[in-house]
Amino acid sequence: MLYLDASILPLPSGAHLIKLPNLLLPQGWDRTEVSVYFVTPPGYPAAQPDCFWTEQPLRLAGNPQPPQNSNETNVIPEANVTVGTWFSWHLQGWNPNQDSLVTYAKVIRQRLKPAR
Repeated sequence: MLYLDASILPLPSGAHLIKLPNLLLPQGWDRTEVSVYFVTPPGYPAAQPDCFWTEQPLRLAGNPQPPQNSNETNVIPEANVTVGTWFSWHLQGWNPNQDSLVTYAKVIRQRLKPAR
């Protein structure tokens, strides 16, 4: 899957902020789409991305509590971007010879489906 609308913003440390706009969400969330941010660390691709943020606060449909493994107080380091929900979601394995930013985008999609 290609993310033709994705954008990249260099950060002072050498990291990059990636934005995936308007990702479609499965049923169970309080909205049908959301924009997502994640950071590639300065050592990417040897260093893997970790965690992600949604631009808007994201909730389960009919539930005012934050989703599992998330909160709304963690900001994106170095970025002057307003975010809604931070997801503490970590890769279990990363191979810099095979994995890419598209791999990490798939991990994000897997976390958001099913809604939990």
